[in-house]
Amino acid sequence: MEHQDILLTYAEVAAAFAGFSAIVSSFAENRRSKNLRINHYRIKVMIEYSLCVVIFAFLPTLLVLFFEMEDAAWRLSSAVLIVVWGIIALLSATRARAVLGVWGFSVAAGFSYSMLVLTLLGITVLGLSVLGIHVRSPAGSYLIGLFFPLLQSAFYFLHIVTYSEPFDEE
Repeated sequence: MEHQDILLTYAEVAAAFAGFSAIVSSFAENRRSKNLRINHYRIKVMIEYSLCVVIFAFLPTLLVLFFEMEDAAWRLSSAVLIVVWGIIALLSATRARAVLGVWGFSVAAGFSYSMLVLTLLGITVLGLSVLGIHVRSPAGSYLIGLFFPLLQSAFYFLHIVTYSEPFDEE
């Protein structure tokens, strides 16, 4: 499978997460009205990660078309992804404080640590690629790095679909 095929698959999966979660959440609004703010937070964060993956699935291809230097395009895409993904993760964690009352990604410590580890692993792979240390190639490192926000989107998608609540409101 070539790099472009993998990127297209990432974009399709991320878009499917966003679409299916919107359908599931619209059918379940009445059942979870007491935790509506939590549900909206999860959907918003999941959509942000999904859109990040969709946009960055196409960025390297566009840069190659403009600059015709493939390695440089992959490395530049990695650098921009680090910045944007870092901002999304930081905003998600701080927004959780207003919604959930804790700084992190959830009141469940395991989920928050998992999200933090995924972010740090992905940013490390991408950062090393920017510095010229690659997993096989700059494209390979980019594909691995972009997989981590896709995983984060998948975790939020599972929370939304399974109706799991981080705590019961009394």
